[in-house]
Amino acid sequence: MLGRQSGKRKRSEKSQMEEAIGGELGTEKERRSRRGLDSGIGAGRMRSEQGILVGSREKGFQAYFCWLIGFIRVMVVFVMITERKGCDGCLDNERAGLLHIKASFGNLDSWGTKAGRAIEDECCNWVGVSCNPATGRITDLDLDDITSPDGHDEFYLNASVFLPFKELRSLSLEYGYLTGCMENEGFEKLSTLAHLVRLDLNHNRFNNDILSPLSTLVSLKHLELYENELSTNVAGLEELLKLPNLEHLNLGRNKRLGNSILSLLSSISSLKSLTLSAVGLNGTISIYGLGALINLEAIDLTGNDIVLKDLDAFTNLRTLTIDASSLTELQGSDLHSQGWLVKLEKLENLTISDSIAQGNFLETIGTMMTNLKSLIIDGLSLNSTLPQGLCNLKDMEVLDLSSSNLRGELPWCLSNFTSLRVFDISGNRVSGDIAQSPLTTLFSLEKIDVSGNDFRIPLSLSPFFNHSHLQFFGGYDIQEIYGDHHIKQQQHGAPPLLPPLFQLEVLGLSSRYDDGEYVGSFPNFLYHQRNLEHVFISNTRMKGVGFPWWLLDNNTNLVELSLVNCSLSGPFELPINLHPHGRLQVLDISSNNYIHGPIPPHLCAFLPMLGLLYISDNQLSDIIPEELSNCSFLEVLDASNNRLSGEIPGRVFDMPELSLLDLSRNNITGSLPLGFISPWISEVYLSRNRLRGTLSSHGAEPGNYMLEVLDLSHNNFEGAIPKWIAGFRQLTYLLLNNNRFTGEVMMAFCLEQLRLIDVSHNHLSGHLASAFTSKTSCGDRMNYISPSRSLEFVSKTHLYTYNGVPLDLMCGMDFSSNSFAGEIPLQIGSDLIEIKVLNLSYNKLTGSIPSTLSNLQQIESLDLSNNNLSGVIPPQLTELSYLASFSVAYNNLSGNCPKQTAQFITFDESSYRGNPFLCCTFPIRPEEQLPGRRGSYDKDDDGDGGGFVDMETFYITSGVTYVMILLIIASVLYINPNWRRVWFYYVGVTITSCHHFTANNLPVSTEYKMWKFRA
Repeated sequence: MLGRQSGKRKRSEKSQMEEAIGGELGTEKERRSRRGLDSGIGAGRMRSEQGILVGSREKGFQAYFCWLIGFIRVMVVFVMITERKGCDGCLDNERAGLLHIKASFGNLDSWGTKAGRAIEDECCNWVGVSCNPATGRITDLDLDDITSPDGHDEFYLNASVFLPFKELRSLSLEYGYLTGCMENEGFEKLSTLAHLVRLDLNHNRFNNDILSPLSTLVSLKHLELYENELSTNVAGLEELLKLPNLEHLNLGRNKRLGNSILSLLSSISSLKSLTLSAVGLNGTISIYGLGALINLEAIDLTGNDIVLKDLDAFTNLRTLTIDASSLTELQGSDLHSQGWLVKLEKLENLTISDSIAQGNFLETIGTMMTNLKSLIIDGLSLNSTLPQGLCNLKDMEVLDLSSSNLRGELPWCLSNFTSLRVFDISGNRVSGDIAQSPLTTLFSLEKIDVSGNDFRIPLSLSPFFNHSHLQFFGGYDIQEIYGDHHIKQQQHGAPPLLPPLFQLEVLGLSSRYDDGEYVGSFPNFLYHQRNLEHVFISNTRMKGVGFPWWLLDNNTNLVELSLVNCSLSGPFELPINLHPHGRLQVLDISSNNYIHGPIPPHLCAFLPMLGLLYISDNQLSDIIPEELSNCSFLEVLDASNNRLSGEIPGRVFDMPELSLLDLSRNNITGSLPLGFISPWISEVYLSRNRLRGTLSSHGAEPGNYMLEVLDLSHNNFEGAIPKWIAGFRQLTYLLLNNNRFTGEVMMAFCLEQLRLIDVSHNHLSGHLASAFTSKTSCGDRMNYISPSRSLEFVSKTHLYTYNGVPLDLMCGMDFSSNSFAGEIPLQIGSDLIEIKVLNLSYNKLTGSIPSTLSNLQQIESLDLSNNNLSGVIPPQLTELSYLASFSVAYNNLSGNCPKQTAQFITFDESSYRGNPFLCCTFPIRPEEQLPGRRGSYDKDDDGDGGGFVDMETFYITSGVTYVMILLIIASVLYINPNWRRVWFYYVGVTITSCHHFTANNLPVSTEYKMWKFRA
């Protein structure tokens, strides 16, 4: 279809051009005929033969001239049509070559198809393919990450598949997990590609065997071999010497190269750029060993344990990238003691990262290296303010001082940087009002990133309206976003009178704290933006602002829109006549609280490329539209903490890319659809709804399922916990607590990766031994769930919410509040050595406490209370040095309590109460001898929380209160006789009623009954 449309478009354009040329030719004919007619009339009047001959010659010359012009124009049209054909589609043999590559790799499904239909041509528009617009031949192939979807199996390349591309100049195979090439099909096959100048093999598994075939590619100028498995301990690196035109070589993160690589590379005199980051260099390195590289202009030596010497040997060096630890001078007073930096007269770009330097380091740089145009200092712990000396670098174009522990305010001398294009000071402690900083005077700025500082930034960005080159503004995680009135605000929705001169591509604004105050309306300058690709605004309350659909309509290149906690209000509905947006992949409007109404049914039709949808913490209501399943690329759907109701459409679970589904904390009802867990989904959160039914028919056969998190807690599920849960070998977090599950546990809960399990507050029974197998372990954390996800789990008798790193470190099991019987399984003490929380309370467990529990060296909370355990408490438990919460209360334990040593000195009688045959002696702690001791759960001394009650004071105040009440009643009755009569009347009635009730209901002796009968 697209091919036919393209052909029609070409023919139409061709006919239009021909008509235009034909029209001009026709006009010329009329002009010639008029000229001929005039000549004829003149000849008739003059009756002269000479006049007739002259007119004929002029007529012939004009006809020839017009014919020549017409021929040239037709040729121009032919060339234009040929060029357009080359631009729209590549050559047939090269298209066939691309389809052959597609058949050889695993991640090129988009090639040759669009919306499920074949495409005849236009392969130059395929992802990763670039062509020469004049010839239509393919010149660049960017095939990063193209192997099988798992990406971790060995893959051997057939390089012959690239032979059809005769004009190929650049080939990228990054992240291909390539181990080598097929036999007789290696890179030597590409030696016939005379135009190939760039080859990118970064992030693969090639060893030295790859170098011999590469040495045949004599046209190569740029070779990338970053993070492979090259080594100087094996022959083959000398093959690099056979590349006479090599100018750029990247060997970074080949960790077994070592110092000997320097002498080998010294013979490649053509090198202009060399990357040796993290290649195992160590000790004091003299650069004189590379002195033969007279053309070297850029070198990267980061990530090595070295001290550099003699860098001034590179007189042509323009770009230097090193660790600060490579410069011994940084640990001293200044750089003046060595002077080699001064000798690098052509040095323009300096990058230093990851170390500690003296605060005057920047001052010295500004004094000694005034030719610098780019200074990048990332992660250098300077612990100082920005010095005035830095302002001597008046030719500076790029200044990146991110994460360098800087403080204070920006010095006004920075206004001297009139050529500055990039300013990045993110991740420091610099403060001040950005509207009153020197950045407002630097009109050449293209990128400003002040994120992670203590700045104050106006929401309108009005101080930067004259920065016509500005494309990137990062003000994320700063102290305050405030509203200003430098620009008069129009009435609802109207843009300002003076639009900004910039066209942003990236905008990030987020205050660190939400103080609850409104900062104004939605930034009006956004009405004039047309090039936005990424927008992040959060923790910035704006009054009376609905969802800005117009922002999508105005910015067709928008990829990510995040408006979190901005107090957006109004219904979340699509406007009429809004055009579909084909680029947006991330939409986050979570935590706005005032967005209400249903989820738009046609949201995916409007946003066909949507991949991440966050609409949590709002007031969305109604049912979940089944049309959401049309989001073919949706990976994350988070609609938690809303007011959604109804059942979950079954098709939602069938979305082919969905990996995370969070519908927790809603009013969703009904049962789960059949097969609700697909093989590709990894996280399912459905807690705190009103779901019901059984799970016995909702599972799947064991296989390569990716499920890591299953949270069905706080619902109304019933029946047995199904066996198919054991089929999820990647399952890491399983929460089924607070439901109505019954029956015995007939499967092993503790799978290979399981770290957190909670089945508390159900009606489960049987023996715990069936829930533990030889595979039971809290294994190493292999997979990481989304950092924004959180799980609730009881630890140390409190309900905590875990997310991020604490969740990754947590390992616990909660089987409490069920009816489990039998003994505590011995394998708990041998297989769960990494567990931190174990709760078996409120069951019917019997037997003794296993002494093997002392092997749980990481445990912090152990609760065995409210069971029928007997015997003694193992004294070995005192070896648990991390134990912070311990309870064996309300059992049938006997003997002596553990010695009050180590952690057990912190446990009082509440940990042991309810065991009548247990003998414990608790010494009074020193702090208990002080009056008014505060409990461990109380607030700080300056807070409002109370401590333990002083009982003597309590009794005195209570007695005084009761006496006062009685005196008040007696005084009232004494003063008012009417109230007194009513009072005594009701007292008499009450006494009589109590007498009759007692006589009729309480048992009396036989003698009393006999006496009453005789009476």
